[in-house]
Amino acid sequence: MVDDFAGPRKLRYFLYLLLIAVFGAVISKILADFYGIEFLEPIFWWFVENPMALFELAGFFSIIVLSVIVGVKALRLADNSGF
Repeated sequence: MVDDFAGPRKLRYFLYLLLIAVFGAVISKILADFYGIEFLEPIFWWFVENPMALFELAGFFSIIVLSVIVGVKALRLADNSGF
């Protein structure tokens, strides 16, 4: 199936999202312990504990970016065709 193959863009987005989730979890833990700001902690820790959710989100972002790239190329071709 197509979903079984992860392209380089999806893997790169997954890596970025995973790094953001881990750093966000650490910062949210610091904010919760020292300043009492606790609403961010469960959100970031849920993403850290469920990396497949981040992988699916990376797939969604890669589809959006692909559609934007195709749209821009189509607009450039339409603009250069002289219509």
